[in-house]
Amino acid sequence: MPEKNIQYQVGLKFKPSVTVKELLLRLLQSAGFDMTTLVDEEDRQQWMLSFYVYDKKALEVIRASLRSIRLKGVVCFTKEHHKDVWSVQWKKGWKPFELTKRFYVIPLWQERRSYPKGMIPLYLDTTNAFGTGLHETTKFTSQIIDSLQGCFKTFLDVGTGTGLLAIVALKSGATRAVGFDIDPGAVVAARQNLKANGLKAVLKACTVERFVPLKKFDLVAANLVSPDLIEFRDRIISFVRPGGWLVVSGISLANIARVKKAFNVPSLRLLKVVKGKEWAAILFKIRDENE
Repeated sequence: MPEKNIQYQVGLKFKPSVTVKELLLRLLQSAGFDMTTLVDEEDRQQWMLSFYVYDKKALEVIRASLRSIRLKGVVCFTKEHHKDVWSVQWKKGWKPFELTKRFYVIPLWQERRSYPKGMIPLYLDTTNAFGTGLHETTKFTSQIIDSLQGCFKTFLDVGTGTGLLAIVALKSGATRAVGFDIDPGAVVAARQNLKANGLKAVLKACTVERFVPLKKFDLVAANLVSPDLIEFRDRIISFVRPGGWLVVSGISLANIARVKKAFNVPSLRLLKVVKGKEWAAILFKIRDENE
């Protein structure tokens, strides 16, 4: 039986590099890792991507898979954490914060915590740093969705993760939200978060290729890594109705030119590029028959 008082951390550490990080995320996802259990830690000297397990057998399987990722400067490591440490360790640094000018994210375990007057609280629970809204790409996409408040009724979240973007869309006027993710665990987490906010959405576990919508959407958000955005460009665009909006994010600054070039197609009109310290998001409008 696994020792529940000890949790094993196994992961990859490397010098700060957006390019290396993006490549690692793509490799991990392609290898079938549960990305909803990924913990992303960054400081000035070192970045880490970690998974936490109780079972030593599971530990060895994950460690063997991570060791097969042989990139220069990337080191696989293993650590033990006792229950009184790991159960609160990753949550300590995650505090309520302003996601957009209207929305304020509150960790679900801090539900009774106060929030600024006039702001709308969004309650969220996750172990995935990319789903909290702290990551630049999630924050930028949320801000763009918020800016389109009242302009759309249907919303699609490509790679829904924690469901945060679907929550923002529903709070911004959407009457119907749909989301899908390659990871079933993410779908479960998203459903729980939507329920915690008193909302509902249609959520599915599937790939971009297998998702078949009944109708096209007013607004589509695809927060993926740049190679996936480029690979599935035509499929993603096909989900948006004529005259609708498309937000693509998960784009490192080094890849903005590549993504803009890939999405430079007759059916799209570029409206906005939002840049941060390391990442960017782009808003497009789908041309209708009159344009």
